[in-house]
Amino acid sequence: MKHEDISELAAILVAEHGCAASQIAEGRRDQHRRERNSAAYELWDAITAEVARRLGEPTSVELGREH
Repeated sequence: MKHEDISELAAILVAEHGCAASQIAEGRRDQHRRERNSAAYELWDAITAEVARRLGEPTSVELGREH
């Protein structure tokens, strides 16, 4: 999926859910945690990071930890 598609999905999450968008994206990403190399995990990880960026939240990488 292209970055612009991920950005658009993140924008929709933020528009529809506000600050709760981070928790929603993290929850979806965590559903795929056992398969960290899967396309689904990587997609939701990218969406989670973009949501955090849009909300001005630090990402787990910026905090010095990996998810």
